[in-house]
Amino acid sequence: MIDTDPPTESAQPVGQPPPAGSARGKLAAVAILAIIVISLFYFYGGAFNLDNLAKQEEWLRRFQADHPVLVYVLAFLIYVLGTGLSLPGATVMTLVLGWYLKFWRALILVSIASTTGATLAFLLSRYLLRDAIQSRFGERLKTFNEQLDREGAFYLFTLRLIPAVPFFAINLVMGLTRIRVTTFWWVSQLGMLAGTCVYVYAGSTIPSLAQLADPSKLRAEDVTDWPGLVQRLPAGKGSDTSVTSQNLWNLLSDEDRTLIENLATGQSELNDASKSAVLAALDDVLENENLTPDLKFDPIERDLAEKELENSRRKRIKQITSHNREAMVAAFDDQIRAPRPILSWQLLAAFATLGLFPIVVKKGLARFRPAAMKDR
Repeated sequence: MIDTDPPTESAQPVGQPPPAGSARGKLAAVAILAIIVISLFYFYGGAFNLDNLAKQEEWLRRFQADHPVLVYVLAFLIYVLGTGLSLPGATVMTLVLGWYLKFWRALILVSIASTTGATLAFLLSRYLLRDAIQSRFGERLKTFNEQLDREGAFYLFTLRLIPAVPFFAINLVMGLTRIRVTTFWWVSQLGMLAGTCVYVYAGSTIPSLAQLADPSKLRAEDVTDWPGLVQRLPAGKGSDTSVTSQNLWNLLSDEDRTLIENLATGQSELNDASKSAVLAALDDVLENENLTPDLKFDPIERDLAEKELENSRRKRIKQITSHNREAMVAAFDDQIRAPRPILSWQLLAAFATLGLFPIVVKKGLARFRPAAMKDR
């Protein structure tokens, strides 16, 4: 049986409004908090989207190698701040940390940080909103509060198991109730653990952020025969590696052609740095719609708003890249393999288990609830 701690008493008697000074102070706090949230989202919200993080992938790895402890501190603070202020993007942060820190380390950090952030949001809701809600709707909420006093932990745990219920909404609503902070903490920690495990595991299976942001781009692991690739590319001066009527070799820059010719003739070493340079050159070509002239698009409307125009261009580039990647794999089938799907059967099984988990747990917990509660 899951029990709540003894309920805390409301700071204000039911039906009596809070002091005017207290109300004004809380209203000012709400306004300041709203300004902070809007400002953070406006100035830094875009920095944590998947495309931007993918562009910083190499820098993130170098920073992790140079500052291993600082990485955990910053990741923890950013996650707590994001969830505590109910900013969007917790799922993306969980996936990225799973990729960045790998499963066990990310699981511990995200589990503690998500509960800490949820409790922060819970306390903000309780401090800023509860007295006003209780003073206005206290009589109507009396039965609800009494029921929560008896089995609030069970309700909270059940809600945490349902992915369809937004976690930030649970934090805010529970802050309006009389459930204890300690009860909210440990129940949230347990209730969110299964979902955290699945999303962290999903992140840990991602080969790279760039592949997650755009699966069609070429990665080092997709090249199965590096010596054969650098030998065949210069042969594109003729027609051997023609992807379509437009020759791949002709779309490379002079600098990239020189690099590849030096690698093919043995004048330069085929190491990680040179492989990265070749991949960057080929990825640039994959974004060129002239590589496969048969690919046609409707013209992008120029009168769109700046953000919509940028989104349209980004979507167009991904479509071009995906189409060109298929053509390149067909032309270099002995050297380049098709991109591997990010969703493996293990990951799909984990998400399926997460969907069934709440049903199994709820039925199991129902056996431990008192008969009087079941009949209510």
